[in-house]
Amino acid sequence: MASGADRISALPEETLLHVLTFLPAHDAVQTSLLARRWRHLWRSVPRLWIVQKDRFQTIEEMNKFVNRILLLRDHSSALEECQLDITSDLTEDCKHVDLWLRQALCCQVRSLLFDSHTLFQSELADAPLISQHLRKLSLDNVKLNDCFMDFSSCLVLEDLKMVLCSFGTKISSKSLKRLSISYCDFDWDARGCISVPGLLSLEIADLDGGLCPFLESMPSLATAFIRIGRSCEDYNTMDDNDTSVILDGISDAANLELMAEADEKFAPFRCTFIRDFRWCPTFSNLKTLLLNEWFLVANINCLIWFLKNSPILEKLTLQLRTVYISPT
Repeated sequence: MASGADRISALPEETLLHVLTFLPAHDAVQTSLLARRWRHLWRSVPRLWIVQKDRFQTIEEMNKFVNRILLLRDHSSALEECQLDITSDLTEDCKHVDLWLRQALCCQVRSLLFDSHTLFQSELADAPLISQHLRKLSLDNVKLNDCFMDFSSCLVLEDLKMVLCSFGTKISSKSLKRLSISYCDFDWDARGCISVPGLLSLEIADLDGGLCPFLESMPSLATAFIRIGRSCEDYNTMDDNDTSVILDGISDAANLELMAEADEKFAPFRCTFIRDFRWCPTFSNLKTLLLNEWFLVANINCLIWFLKNSPILEKLTLQLRTVYISPT
């Protein structure tokens, strides 16, 4: 500028903070060197995006930075979102990740996202999260214990997404509205349980191991997508004392998509839906239904059962491809 005036610094603080939300946290902190007006703005940025790649040579360097930026934050300013991305495969990262997440909670974060692009999972402490502000939690490539998966102390948590995670035997929350689990695995020795009575939307896709989780009743459920992959460890037989694993829990949904491996040689991986019909679930609210070809390999009676026990069904979609069915 010809006059040398710093017109950017003259902008309202709200505008400057909005600009800083587009920068990785490391770069946002560097703006403190621009001018007196910028010296402390980074402490009030409503969105923190903390990235390891190309900024920290070791996880220890990143740990010092994360501790500093969270501890020195202006706690009178709301932290709408905190995203942590790590790429290091150093074993010591595990002890830091749990502390970072809990420090973010102390900053009253609303949305907390952790992405790990590493070969090994980070194991979080076997202690529950506690927050009166957290509304969204997204975890990638971490190992979680049962105490951590009890979200009863996260009073307003509504969105939970987990990818490539492993956990124990139960997920529980009274506040959750949306739950997404992809490429995860439950305990291999016992059937897991999902207890989220207020859920509106459920996605379970391609479990990477363990048994299919038992779904407790979800009377408010609107939409469910469940895809059972070949890595699921369910079996063909069931004791008489067992109950429905999946279908009873989602029987109040208005929209269902149920998909599974269809080749007969992979029967153990598609049997969960089939054997659940033994408990005669009724889908009183079901309006749209999508099935892939598993019902053909199993027995077309499953499709007939859906049609007979879905009194207000409006739309049926069948995704079919060529599958091998042995002659019997």
